[in-house]
Amino acid sequence: MKDIIISEDELKEFIVNNFKEEALLEISYNRVFVPGILLNINNDENLILTLQLQGQLLHQTVDINIDEIKSELVEIRYTHLDEGITLVIK
Repeated sequence: MKDIIISEDELKEFIVNNFKEEALLEISYNRVFVPGILLNINNDENLILTLQLQGQLLHQTVDINIDEIKSELVEIRYTHLDEGITLVIK
């Protein structure tokens, strides 16, 4: 897995240009850990990622507004096929 240190300002463009649907995302922010399959990337007004949660009890779909939480993000792990990236937000 490749580690990339990225600023909050660079994050949106990186996600839009490099993330693919059906990838596994593990988002860590504040004190929350959210693992899920990326279903949709919506970059209209805000960057919103739609995830199918992966857990023992929860399998619901959630929308995460990256623009709203980017100041609280710690890291995002992205896995698609054999490619793995850990984005460490500074």
